[in-house]
Amino acid sequence: MYRRTAAALATAATAGALALGTAGAAEAAPGPGFYARSHHASYAECQAAGQAGYQIWGPIFFCEPFTSTRPDVIVLWVRY
Repeated sequence: MYRRTAAALATAATAGALALGTAGAAEAAPGPGFYARSHHASYAECQAAGQAGYQIWGPIFFCEPFTSTRPDVIVLWVRY
């Protein structure tokens, strides 16, 4: 049930972002099955959050800049 809720929220957030014209963030999204979990101020902080959530999403996660115009925001992508 948690996965369905997370998937529904991610879908709604993506649709809302596209409707507001922030397609740049959606273009950077990885392949199917990955969801943006959180955003952080540094790469090290993002990695720590990814490792801390190991029990929830397992070892498959990665961090990348939000967009090329906002490299100061690092997004944690996870696979549930």
